[in-house]
Amino acid sequence: MKRFLWVFLAALIFWAAFGSFIFHQYRLRDAFDQIRQRLILIASNAALVIDAAELLEIPLQRTGDTSAAYQAVSEKLETIKNANPGLKYAYIMMATDQPGILQYAVDADPAPQVITAKGPSALPGDKYDARGFPEMLMAYTAPNADKKISRDAWGSVISGYAPIRDVDGKSIAILGVDIDAARIDKFQKNVHLSGLAALAAFFIFIFSLFAVIIFRSKNAF
Repeated sequence: MKRFLWVFLAALIFWAAFGSFIFHQYRLRDAFDQIRQRLILIASNAALVIDAAELLEIPLQRTGDTSAAYQAVSEKLETIKNANPGLKYAYIMMATDQPGILQYAVDADPAPQVITAKGPSALPGDKYDARGFPEMLMAYTAPNADKKISRDAWGSVISGYAPIRDVDGKSIAILGVDIDAARIDKFQKNVHLSGLAALAAFFIFIFSLFAVIIFRSKNAF
């Protein structure tokens, strides 16, 4: 009888741990998918307020940030960031004659203070190697978002993208919005801790229950 109880306890613990792991993974995946959908929605709505004709007036060179067209579009990106707390970056990129290589048109935070240093900058015409980011390149066709945390010179982020179209419906640029991956890491840690706490409470309950059963079975004899 006692051996049966311990075998049953071991099996119960195994299935509880396995079930907790599956549920934990589901919560993480579901949360990540919700973040992706939110970024896609923000990028799609933001792309609609960008004037394609105005965007095409921006000179794609580093002094292009002084143009009236750049300032107008940049203000719209700032408004989008302010309206969506948690966004780290909002920017617009355009194609180059090199496959997979994009160039910045407008960035709400181009970091001009690091131009003379070794850090990245996102002034008009600055190149960006997007060959490692397939979701970004596919955004010329339809809105998309990263399927995993992406890492580049700007840091670790999750990004959503949407095409900017002209009056004829042709995609002329990509609008991107980023969320700092640290926010995702914080959420994942909270999920881990809550899952471990629930599993620990379950184990304590099961062990207490079996201790009572074994104690009573001993006294019965």
